[in-house]
Order: sequence, then C-alpha cells, then structure tokens
Amino acid sequence: MPGHRGGLWHDAAAPGPQSSPELPGIAQSGALPQLPKDPAPVDACGLLTTAEVTELISDHEVRGDPNLGAGSCTWRNGATYSSVSVSIGRSGSAAAGQLPAESVYGPTEPGPDGIRFAPGGVAEFVVDGHACDIQLVSNLAGEAERSTAVRLVGLVRGRV
Repeated sequence: MPGHRGGLWHDAAAPGPQSSPELPGIAQSGALPQLPKDPAPVDACGLLTTAEVTELISDHEVRGDPNLGAGSCTWRNGATYSSVSVSIGRSGSAAAGQLPAESVYGPTEPGPDGIRFAPGGVAEFVVDGHACDIQLVSNLAGEAERSTAVRLVGLVRGRV
C-alpha cells in the first residue's frame, strides 16, 4: 500500500531495513538508521477533519505514518495531485521552543505567530517542543496559500 514519507510515495508493504549485528540500531548499508519511536506519539491524521481537508483539495485518500517523528499524515487527491501534509517532529526537536536555525526545505521567510514559510508551500512551526510543518499543495498561491497555512497551523496547534 503506497504511503507518503518526506515528499515521496513509498511501498509500505516493502520490508524495512534490518539492524546490523555489528552496530545495533544501525541499518544495513544503503539504508537509514532505525530510530526509536517518539515517547509521545501523535495521531497526525486526527489533527485535521475530513471536512477541513475536503474544503482545500476535494476528495482524497489519507495516509498516516506514525513512525516519522512523533507522527505524520498526508491527505492526497489522486486526480489533481493536490495534498495537505502534517508532520509533527520528535519530542525536543524544537529546543527551547525554537525551530532549528536552518530549514531542511531551504531559505525561509518569517510569518505570524512564530511560523516561517519555506519553498514548496511549507509552513514550519513549533508545538510543545516539537518542530512541525504543514505542506499545502493546491491551486492556492501567494498570500492565499500562506493565510490558509496559518489557519491550518492554528488548528493543529489547538489539537496536539
């Protein structure tokens, strides 16, 4: 069953990396290290309602990944390729309540309420020591996209 992870759809049925006997917790060559699950997992798919997402991208499929950070979810419209993704970072990923100095998404611009905007429709924000982000891929652009992202961040912050 396909799923969304870090901007790429993957086959969730494929076997995951195996731990190396020489280095426990480190995956075999060519694979990513296995990290322990976050002690405070979040049901990211429960952070936005079906109606809230449908308003933005119409009909959609939902794919959660509870093993990415503290949890992540993507709502995707297969016909239009529009999507909404929410990623909640690991506990402590926002040290002292601050986002990391550098964004993994590239150059950022400051937004309201501690939100920063990155390329690709990404809004980064902090919730209870977690560095989080929302990505909106839709027909919205510019200020309309950013104001929608700010609204979604508010919804997520109120529900984590």
